[in-house]
Amino acid sequence: MIKKFSLQNIFNLKNTFIFVIFSAAWKLFISTIALHSDEAYYWLWSKHLALSYYDHAPMVAYFIKLTTLFSDGEAAVRFSSVIVTVILSILLWKLVIKIFNNEVMASAAVIILHCMPILFTASILITPDTPVFLFLSLATYYVWKLIDTENQNYWYLIGLFFGLSMLSKYTACLFVMSLGIYVLLAKKWDWFKSYQMYVAVIISIICFMPVLIWNWQHDWASFSYQIGHGLSNDGIRFNYIFEYLGTQALVFNVILFFPVLYIGIKYLFSKDNKNIFLAAFSVPVILFYVITALKRLPGGNWPIPAYFTFSIIAAKWFIGNSDIADTHFSFKQKLVTGAIIFNLFVSTLVGLHAKYTIIPIHKFSDKQAVADATNYFYGYKDLAEVLLADGYDYVLTPEHQLSASIAYYTKNKIKTFRYNNNSKKTQFEIWGMPKDLSSYGKGAFVYEPTEEGHIRTNIQSVLKVSENFKTQDTVRNKNVARRYHIREML
Repeated sequence: MIKKFSLQNIFNLKNTFIFVIFSAAWKLFISTIALHSDEAYYWLWSKHLALSYYDHAPMVAYFIKLTTLFSDGEAAVRFSSVIVTVILSILLWKLVIKIFNNEVMASAAVIILHCMPILFTASILITPDTPVFLFLSLATYYVWKLIDTENQNYWYLIGLFFGLSMLSKYTACLFVMSLGIYVLLAKKWDWFKSYQMYVAVIISIICFMPVLIWNWQHDWASFSYQIGHGLSNDGIRFNYIFEYLGTQALVFNVILFFPVLYIGIKYLFSKDNKNIFLAAFSVPVILFYVITALKRLPGGNWPIPAYFTFSIIAAKWFIGNSDIADTHFSFKQKLVTGAIIFNLFVSTLVGLHAKYTIIPIHKFSDKQAVADATNYFYGYKDLAEVLLADGYDYVLTPEHQLSASIAYYTKNKIKTFRYNNNSKKTQFEIWGMPKDLSSYGKGAFVYEPTEEGHIRTNIQSVLKVSENFKTQDTVRNKNVARRYHIREML
């Protein structure tokens, strides 16, 4: 009997390699869609390289700078995101092989990770999550190398990659929590006797020094902003917990998330050192945001680095103790295989819809068509072309993302500023705005009006703008997704 349906004939190195190459090609194909406004904002950072920035640590700007040395096209801006997912695949494969020496499990872990909707398609977006996922995964990998070999010199690499992760996104600090939980549960008290660990702390601080210097120069503005951004003063909101967990199920896999989370919690209190390691660097991070959800709804992307070892827990559960040469999949294995296929289908559908608008949402609900998150890949290029055609030299907007998108799609031919109407600060306020904008030439104030067509800010009491305006609509799915008003500055 030909065992063509056996686990080892499906989940192996060859098929995993083919899948990773296919996934990378898919990302390159999708990456040509227009930049999201947040990506344009980070691209603008790369044109103003600094030790750090108001909203985030600087690594995302450095990544973009590196991949846009010869082109500022959308695919070039996002290219590091594609490379990172390939590196993560190699790293994850090597980690599973080192821990379990099981090729089927390694293959399953890589494929489960890659098939996450936020990784298979949404990972084309270049954000601070791109570098932080890479460097935290590297730090986690070398923690296992330290555990496995007891070679204390691995602390140097752990310190380096943790420092680089902190230079990518402040939430990387949760790595310390995971490391501490592992030390506590695995009783690795001897680590505190290692001078290499303390050298690793120094290495991390040195890597993070640019952010510390920048904040010292700017009255600790970025740290203050992030503390306020992470927590709200709106009181306790229990409904956020369920919304957060539901979002994470969508991010990872709606079928697998809760069973694997339950298994991961059990692993934390097991006597198996391998299980403790896998759980310590995933479950506490996911659960940490359950606590913060009492005050503020966490972003769906915030716990993403936790899924590096979380996917191994899923793969281990998937393989179980069954005979990998068995031609008959168990119910559990059929469930996981179905979950992988489901994720692939959903991720592909969303990617194609983002690029080609293939889902006729407007036929079901105009409201949902307007709320479609993929609408944010549309309209900025058309708006930029109108502003260039009308001969504007500078543009003022109330939104930093809008200003950045105009800068990107006009190739910086139009100078962009942001008018802050007592809302949260951004990097535009750090860069500043000249008092006499007229020296730049012909200017426009561009904004999204209220439903009544009014300006959302009190700019008319501060700056002189024309009473007349030009309307530029972003139409998608036969609905006006966004509307802009363009008023000439007087």
